[in-house]
Amino acid sequence: MKPKFFFDYIYYRMTKLYFKWDGRTGSTALVSITMIQVLLVMDVIVFVMRMLYERNVTKHYGKLGEWVILFVYVAFIIYNYKRYNGSYNKLRFYWKNETRRTRIVKGILVVLSLVLPWIPIILIGIFM
Repeated sequence: MKPKFFFDYIYYRMTKLYFKWDGRTGSTALVSITMIQVLLVMDVIVFVMRMLYERNVTKHYGKLGEWVILFVYVAFIIYNYKRYNGSYNKLRFYWKNETRRTRIVKGILVVLSLVLPWIPIILIGIFM
């Protein structure tokens, strides 16, 4: 498995950060990656819904939306578990020789990846 940068690197760095608590399973990393993926899907769905329908129409679909989000979350958590279970050592071997500067820049990107998917949902909630 040749790692892909985005989610593989986030998994690697989050597992490395929480290694003392989670061990090689990286459950915190799995939840973090799943959160990013679900939020990206939600961003698209909510944006499209808000473009097509007024707020008074969309408010009636709250319970359905909760079930859709739960289904998407479970699907992503299962997929991510199957993809990343037992891959920490391979990813660590792949990225073990990063320079300090590269590690810092990529670490900032990881933090931004965890924060930025929340912004569209918040902005849509405020302005649309």
